[in-house]
Amino acid sequence: MENKKAFESFLFGDGSEGNYSVCDVDFMVDRLIILPSLRPFKLEKAVELCASYSSNPHFRKRLLDNSFLCPVLIYRLFKKGFLEFDEIFPILQSSKNFILCYYFRNQIKEFDTYILCKKKPFDIDDSFFKNENQIDLLIEYGFLPSSIGFCLKYDDIDVFRDITINNQSEIKWSPFEWSFKPFYQDLLTFSGFFGSINCFKHLLMNGCVIHDYIRSIVVCSGSADLFRICSENFSYLPESLIFSAIFSRLQLLNYFIENGADINTKNFEFFSFDLRSPFFTSRVNMVILSLLNILLHMEPI
Repeated sequence: MENKKAFESFLFGDGSEGNYSVCDVDFMVDRLIILPSLRPFKLEKAVELCASYSSNPHFRKRLLDNSFLCPVLIYRLFKKGFLEFDEIFPILQSSKNFILCYYFRNQIKEFDTYILCKKKPFDIDDSFFKNENQIDLLIEYGFLPSSIGFCLKYDDIDVFRDITINNQSEIKWSPFEWSFKPFYQDLLTFSGFFGSINCFKHLLMNGCVIHDYIRSIVVCSGSADLFRICSENFSYLPESLIFSAIFSRLQLLNYFIENGADINTKNFEFFSFDLRSPFFTSRVNMVILSLLNILLHMEPI
């Protein structure tokens, strides 16, 4: 309760917890908005938190006017009655919110004509839009049930065993999946990213090999068991430090630093930021991340 009060005091300010700038508050709101992408299985908790603060004008404005917009979060807040379609419709005008339009296809008049006027992002697979009956399932789960992507995300080992696969194949990424997209979509990386330990072990027993990128990507999932499996004979990888910071795995971040990680490292092939920057070193921001972990009842590694 005290942590929740501290969070609310930080977010909306009552004069009792110090002075926080508008930028600090915006950062806090942004962390809530981006939460489903960092913690895909905490989506409902993120919806609950956003709903509880949605009556605050500043929060509401920042939620809808944000450079990073999570379609499934907006849609579920709408379904629960915390957002109105009239206030959502203006953001559907932007071509970058092409996918969000499909969430509201039943509310948009003459949707088929409307969507034709939208510029489709170049990297979206058309096959996900051809079957109208499948779109609701994609919106609900991110991937179609019984697909390889679904099995590896939700660790459905029983169905996965029955699927004929090539261990070197890559997953067809769903445009309706709300988590961040890994750089590679091979099966082992995919299961490691989502923390699907049963599918991960099955793939190892069937010839898949742990490589350096997988050793880094399992940090995103927060799975202690996967981290232990991949850290045998593990030499520190700079990307692991980066992922632990991005995905707010604070205990892992501290673990890497305590074991010799160099926070002066920057500008990796896939990353272009400095871990010495205020984003990661500011006391306020670390308090924010810790509060979010507590509020979401996360069990850190």
